[in-house]
Amino acid sequence: MIQHIYPFSPVEQPFIWVCEYDEEQIFSEYDLSSHNENSFQQINRDQLVRFGLIGTGHSLYFEVNGGAFKVSGRMIELVYKHQDKEYFLTGQQQRYQDIITYKDVEFTFDPSGAEGNGQNHILQYNFGYKNELMINGIRFNLQAICKIPMDGRPMYFNFKLVADTSLDGQLEIRRNGITVDSINAPLSKNKGGEMNWILQ
Repeated sequence: MIQHIYPFSPVEQPFIWVCEYDEEQIFSEYDLSSHNENSFQQINRDQLVRFGLIGTGHSLYFEVNGGAFKVSGRMIELVYKHQDKEYFLTGQQQRYQDIITYKDVEFTFDPSGAEGNGQNHILQYNFGYKNELMINGIRFNLQAICKIPMDGRPMYFNFKLVADTSLDGQLEIRRNGITVDSINAPLSKNKGGEMNWILQ
């Protein structure tokens, strides 16, 4: 299981993506034994159980069934509240398997220097998913990305949400089942809302 893997990258880059399949089989960006590189396109989404990153002592992933994030031992869930109704954006009985992972990279070079003097620097690692949800007659499109900056800033989430109905509600963020933040998040029909939330 991802949470039982040694939480350090087997190669020089600080984080690598990791998949857990049925029967606890692991498939990762760099093979944990041979260190050979694997392609993101090779991931079998139909067999995915968990997806995320390992590195620098952290195991960061989400449950494909239900979409809850597990970040360094903390479970992060999302609920949209409108009047007296709660729309559980995570925890639905469906697969959140449209997975996303990418790196923010900066290329620096000296234009007056020798040819080939440039260097890539990874600024941030990102992973998460996008998903379409039908909840109590309302269609939501959710994108949730966990972002890990390499400059010492804390981890944070980027949430994007679209609904096919106008709603004047709040986005609740729950950690280990307890609401830790409630953000005013009015939604206009078919128009996206976006926010960043620093992991607490």
